[in-house]
Amino acid sequence: ALSVTETLIKPLEKFRKEQLGAVKEEKKKFDKETEKNYSLIDKHLNLSAKKKDSHLQEADIQVEQNRQHFYELSLEYVCKLQEIQERKKFEFVEPMLSFFQGMFTFYHQGHELAKDFNHYKMELQINIQNTRNRFEGTRSEVEELMNKIRQNPKDHKRASQFTAEGYLYVQEKRPAPFGSSWVKHYCMYRKAAKKFNIIPFEHRSGGKLV
Repeated sequence: ALSVTETLIKPLEKFRKEQLGAVKEEKKKFDKETEKNYSLIDKHLNLSAKKKDSHLQEADIQVEQNRQHFYELSLEYVCKLQEIQERKKFEFVEPMLSFFQGMFTFYHQGHELAKDFNHYKMELQINIQNTRNRFEGTRSEVEELMNKIRQNPKDHKRASQFTAEGYLYVQEKRPAPFGSSWVKHYCMYRKAAKKFNIIPFEHRSGGKLV
């Protein structure tokens, strides 16, 4: 999986901590030795010429030794700076290349996968369009039928074997001391057969007659 943290952020963070951190420590060391070296030179320049030759010679030796030490330290610091400058050219670019390579691979695989499923996508688009067309056609038919029913409701009355049907509340007696209550029933009447059917209605989920 493509991960910015693993391929880009962590390598750059490692470079910052290990390489740049080491250079910072070298700089601190170099600055400290520079201050020490200049302080020693300044002290040496302020020596009185009246000092004994042995004392002056000893001071000269100390300055020379310090100069050699500072020279070596300066070389190391310059080499470290040169090294970090060169390292940046690949320590920065390499993670970027790795990240982009991973990104290109990801999108290439996605492109290839999209090509593999292209026929499914086309088929689905066709099915969606057909469904949309059927919806539009059905909606037009329903609207047309609704308008016809509104204009001529008697012509479009639902055919039924019953002359009349519907809900009716019947007053029923209850055992004492409850008196009576109104109970809902579904009634159907056939005029030709002079038959009247009544079914107790109990409301359930879905509104079924039981």
